[in-house]
Amino acid sequence: MKNTRRSIFNLMLTVLIIGLSACSSGTFNSDGWQILVNKKNNTLTIKQADLGVVMQDVQLAVRDEAGNLTYLTGWIVKKHPDKMTIDAGQSGQMIWSFTADSGKLGIHCSDVNGVLTGIAPSPESRIPARVKSQDNGVMYNALGFVSARNIYSLFDRETDILIRFPKGSELTRNENNARMMDVKIPTREGSGITLIKEYYNEEVGLAKYQKTKFVPVYKPIPQRFDRAPTGWSSWYCYYMTTTEADMVKETDALARTLKPYGLEYVQLDACYTRGEEANYLDWNKEAFPRGGKWLFKYILDKGLKPGLWLNAYGANYKKPAMADKYPENFFLRDKKGNLSGACCTADKTVVRLDYTNPDVMKKHLMPLFDTLVNSWGLKYLKAGGWGTWMDYYEKNKSQAFDSTRDSRTVYRDVLMVIREMMGDDNYLLGCAMHEVGCGFGLFDGSRTGGDDLAQWYPSKESGMSMLTFFKSLFGANYLNGICWWSDPDNVQLRPPLTMEEAKTIATTISLSGQAYIASDFMADPPSKDRFKRPVHKKIATRLPAERLRLYKATMPTRPIHAMDLYPYRCEATARPQPASFPRILDLKVNAAAGMYDVAALYNWSDEQERKSLSLTKDLGLDPNMKYLIFDYWNSSLLGVYKDTLSLEVPIHGVRALVIHPIQDKPVMLATSRHLTGTVSLQKVAWDDTAKVLSGKSVVVEGDPYSLYIFSPANLVPYKANAFMKGETEVVIKTQPMTEGSFIRIQISGKGNEMEWKVRFKEQ
Repeated sequence: MKNTRRSIFNLMLTVLIIGLSACSSGTFNSDGWQILVNKKNNTLTIKQADLGVVMQDVQLAVRDEAGNLTYLTGWIVKKHPDKMTIDAGQSGQMIWSFTADSGKLGIHCSDVNGVLTGIAPSPESRIPARVKSQDNGVMYNALGFVSARNIYSLFDRETDILIRFPKGSELTRNENNARMMDVKIPTREGSGITLIKEYYNEEVGLAKYQKTKFVPVYKPIPQRFDRAPTGWSSWYCYYMTTTEADMVKETDALARTLKPYGLEYVQLDACYTRGEEANYLDWNKEAFPRGGKWLFKYILDKGLKPGLWLNAYGANYKKPAMADKYPENFFLRDKKGNLSGACCTADKTVVRLDYTNPDVMKKHLMPLFDTLVNSWGLKYLKAGGWGTWMDYYEKNKSQAFDSTRDSRTVYRDVLMVIREMMGDDNYLLGCAMHEVGCGFGLFDGSRTGGDDLAQWYPSKESGMSMLTFFKSLFGANYLNGICWWSDPDNVQLRPPLTMEEAKTIATTISLSGQAYIASDFMADPPSKDRFKRPVHKKIATRLPAERLRLYKATMPTRPIHAMDLYPYRCEATARPQPASFPRILDLKVNAAAGMYDVAALYNWSDEQERKSLSLTKDLGLDPNMKYLIFDYWNSSLLGVYKDTLSLEVPIHGVRALVIHPIQDKPVMLATSRHLTGTVSLQKVAWDDTAKVLSGKSVVVEGDPYSLYIFSPANLVPYKANAFMKGETEVVIKTQPMTEGSFIRIQISGKGNEMEWKVRFKEQ
C-alpha cells in the first residue's frame, strides 16, 4: 500500500512538472532584467529589479503591408549565456533575440516587420512622458489617464527611472483598465526598452543646483494634496500697507464671488510685523487692532482657510514671540557682531535667527507654530525668505552657535519642524526656489521665480511684469505634480492688462495645474495715496465683472501634472523672452466627457497674427481621425478638422481650443463652468436604443449653466430636460452644420446638483 501511494504521488508529481513545463520554459535573468516565458499561451512577462513588471502579456507578431498583425505561436525558446532567443514557429526563418544590460533590454527580430506587443503598467505612479529631444514648441500636460501617438516613454515617480520605448512605438490606454497601456514596439535594429536611471537627478540635472551635499535631490511629490491650491493673496493689491479692514472686506468679497467657484485660501502677506512692538503673534496694533487670531477666525467663519506669509528664519529682536527677551545666542550675527534683517519682512526689526542653537528650535520655532496652527487655525503657510539664510550663514558661520553645521542641513531641519507642526492637512509653500530640490518632500509646493506685476511688459521703474509669471510657469513646469506643486507667483487680471492678455493668463494657469493664487482687488481698492510707487498707484483698480468671469471659468485648480519632464527653454533666459515661450500648451484630458485635448494657441507678438496648429504633429493625435474643435472663450464650434487649422490670434492673446474626436453619436464638447470640462460634469452617458444623452452636473447655484454638444447629421435634438431643486428653465439652441449640429443648452435654476437629458430622433 505504501509503495502504491508513493507511485501515485510520483505520477502526480511528474504530471505537475510536465504541466508546468508546458506552461513555462523558465526565465531569462541578466543584469536586473527578468523575462518569464509562458509557452502554453505564447506570452512573455518582462520585469526589472527596480521597477517590477515593465510589460506583461507580451506577444510576438509580424505586420503585413496593410498594417495588420499576425501573432506567432509554436515558440521554440533557447537560452544562451548572453541572450535568449525564440524561434517563432517559422523553422528558423524568424528569430527573436533578447539581450540585457543594466540600462537596456535589447529586442531584435530577424524580420523587419516584426512587432512586439504587450501591456505596460501605467498607474498614477508611472506616467507618460516626453524628453527634451522631443521639444517641438508645444508643452504637454496631463489630467487623468492619457496617452498620445508621439509619447513613447513612461516615468516611474517612485524610482526616478525613465522607461524609453523605441521611437515609433505606440502607447495607448487599455480600454478595460485605464491604469495599463497597450504597447506596440517595432523591432528594428537596435530597438529595445531603455532605462534612464536617476532621470531627474542626473539627466535633468537637479544635482547641479546644489552647492553642498546633503540628501538625494529627487523626491516624488508628497501625497498630502492631490492638486495645487486655489486662493487669494493680499500682496499685489495692498503690499506692506494691508490692514485688518482691507482683509475683512476682501474676505467678504471672496466668500461671495469666488468661494462658490473653488477658491479656498485667503493669505495675508508680509506687513503685520512692522514696528518694534510687533512680532509674529503680536501684530501691528494700528493696522490689526484685533490681532491675527481674530482675523483667522473671521476667515474661517466665512468658510475659507487662513494663510500667512512668514519668514521662519527670523524673529523680532526686541520683542520676540515666545519670551520677553531671547538669549543673545539665539541670533545670527556677522563677523563684526552685527545683526541682519531677515529677508523680505516688513522692516529690520525682524532679524536672522541662529538655528544651529537647538534651543531656538525648541523654545521659539515649535511653540510659535503650535500657537499658529493649533490655537489660531493656520491652514496655509507661505514660508518666506527663500534660501538667503543659507547664503548668509555660509559667509558668517564662524560666528554661529555651532559652526560645524552645514547650512543646507540646518535649513532643512527648520523645514522639517515646520512640516511636522503644520501637519498633513495644512499647505506648506516654499518662497522661492532658491535651490531646486532643497525642499522636496517637505514643501507641498514652491514659488519658482521672481515677483510679477499686473502689466504685460516691465517698466523701467519696477522691472516686473506678467512675463516674469510666464517665465516661471513654463520654465519650472517640469516639476509640477512630479516633485511638488509649482507656484509661478500670483495671478493678476486687472487693467492695465488688456482683456486678451487677461485671457492668456487665466487660460495658462488653468491648463498648467500650478498654484492658482489671485491677487486682484475683489472689493473697492483704497485711496491711491496709500501707495508710494507710481506703478502701484496705476494698478489699484477693482476687478471688472468680465474679468472676474475669467476667474470663475478657470477655478479651481485641477490635478494636472507635467508630461514634458525637462526644463523648458525659457528657464535658461536671464530675462523673460516671449520668443522662448511655447507656441501651444496642450492639456490632455481623460474625464467624464471622454478623452480629449484642451489646447492654448498663443500669439506672443505685438501684432495680431494667424497661427496654425497641426493636430498630428503638434498634439500627437491620430492622423486617420477627424476632430471637433470648440473655441472656449467664444463659445463656438469652429468645425471638423483632420489635421491643420489656422486661426487669427489677437495681440498677446490666446485661442483656447477644446478638441474631441468626432463620433457616430453625440459628443459632449464643453460646459460653461470650467475651461478643462472636468469640474462640473460628473457623468455622461449615451443610450443608443433610446437615443438619449444624459448626465449629472454639479453647478454653482444661481449661475446659468451651459452644455455644448455636437450631434452627427443623422440625429436631431428635439427636447432637453434638467432636474434641480425648485423650478428649472432650459433653453436649447441648435446650429446646423455640414457634418451635423452644434447644440447649446442653457440651464437656470436653484440648487447645485442637476441631472439632465437631451433626447434625439433619427432622420
